[in-house]
Amino acid sequence: MLPLQKRLSNYLANFADVPGVLAEEKVSRLPLFLRERFRLYAAPFGGRRFLFAVEDDTWEPGTPGEYEKLAGALRSQLGEPAVLVLGHLPSYARNRMVRLGIPFVVPGSQLYLPTAVMNLRERISAPKPGKGKRLTPTAQCLVLYHLQRESLESLPLKDIAHKIGCSPIMLTKVKAELEAAELSQSMRQGRSITLHFPAGGKQLWEQAQPYLASPVRKPHWLQWKKPGPPALMAGLTALSQLTAISDDPMPTFALSSGANQASLEKGTFHGCKGPEEANVRMEIWNYDPNLLGAARRVDPLSLYLSLRDSLDERIQQQLANLIGQIKW
Repeated sequence: MLPLQKRLSNYLANFADVPGVLAEEKVSRLPLFLRERFRLYAAPFGGRRFLFAVEDDTWEPGTPGEYEKLAGALRSQLGEPAVLVLGHLPSYARNRMVRLGIPFVVPGSQLYLPTAVMNLRERISAPKPGKGKRLTPTAQCLVLYHLQRESLESLPLKDIAHKIGCSPIMLTKVKAELEAAELSQSMRQGRSITLHFPAGGKQLWEQAQPYLASPVRKPHWLQWKKPGPPALMAGLTALSQLTAISDDPMPTFALSSGANQASLEKGTFHGCKGPEEANVRMEIWNYDPNLLGAARRVDPLSLYLSLRDSLDERIQQQLANLIGQIKW
């Protein structure tokens, strides 16, 4: 593969006012940690000059929060913003970088320059015009079930409906959603309609990212003498069991809306006005966490989705570790 700087040069050369060769920018005053990680280049773009900070190919990709700090350090040292040039950036990380306002380029794939131009086309997984809506909870649950519990490839729709606890009519609507998002295709086998997933494992996960949402509908506070089943550990409580992060003093659990209401009616636990009266934080989920969870914890991918918008850098680092542990 071409060096990242050369790939950047070739990519920017696709635009009329950008030369094919970048002049290297030597900045000796940068701290060592920035000089070791980035090489700086300057080029005109959109009628103005930009600095491009090309990440060394030997570095492991960072988290959006880490790149936010690095971009801030570069701007502080250089007196102007620098565009981060990265070798790879998954869709979920791209979305967060955009929300944080961090300019970046993934040569040949993604370009985000808020002050000049924005081109977020992805050669593999970009939603087509008119698409890009978030999946319904049932559709999201189906994708996560396929990725974590068992393959739904080539199963009749009625069998899939039984596995994820929905009606065949609902699954017909889900099928249409997944096809619109280009995550699956429907195929006929005899008298049955089945689902085919062109991508699998990590590739499917990354392609699905723009369509997935946090499963948490709302949290509330409880008094519960013996927290446990049918609720599953969620939030930081679950993350602390799977990574190096510490749990909150008040544990977090998850239930579906129906199970939560049934437990309140049985007196299993009692609602509180606020955290000062509670000993449990309960998340009400849009789908039943028990469909995907195991070992008394919610599933890793739903856990990731429930926390991915956290502004806490510690959480972002451990979420990256969590995804890194998955055997796709």
